[in-house]
Amino acid sequence: MLRCAKAGALVAALFPLLAQAQKPMPGAGPFFLTVQVGGGIGTVAVGGGYRLARQRLEPEVLVGYVPRRVAGGRALGIITLKTTYIPFSPKLGQHLQVSPVTVGGMVNYTLGRRFFLTSQSTGRYPTRGYYWWSSAVRVGAFLGPRLTYVAPAAQGFRRTSAYAELSTNDLYLVSMLSNKTLSPAEILTLGLGAKISR
Repeated sequence: MLRCAKAGALVAALFPLLAQAQKPMPGAGPFFLTVQVGGGIGTVAVGGGYRLARQRLEPEVLVGYVPRRVAGGRALGIITLKTTYIPFSPKLGQHLQVSPVTVGGMVNYTLGRRFFLTSQSTGRYPTRGYYWWSSAVRVGAFLGPRLTYVAPAAQGFRRTSAYAELSTNDLYLVSMLSNKTLSPAEILTLGLGAKISR
């Protein structure tokens, strides 16, 4: 027991940032609003969610929009369920928190008649399972850093975060496995966003 206590003190002395990261984050939120550009969920997407698990888990819903000139003739709407996990957020000065790595997953659904859950359901393809994948639903994963500014409690929106994410999805991964000419950079998408909460 004594050895464990000494080991814990040694870790805290050698890695002060890690020790600080283990402390509960100060209260802020728990509701938040999000705006994101890119990242496979629309040219621009807006939404919000609710922080859980001492503000380390952020499930949210976003609605994305892809303009007609980018989507190839008709504007698109994309609904995304997304969850971000923040393993640690050491403080940087009095008001900043740095999250070197956040990770998460998402499922999105693209609206529109030309997108299908199964190729069979469209009636346009000759055999069952003509396409094994759904053109409407994508399952993806992402990771990236985040910087958060925590304002004094008297101000309206207390927490403002800026983040970047590199993401990919199931179809991109399968394409890379079956097409050796694709590089990892070609299946990654960059997303930039911001979150605010009280």
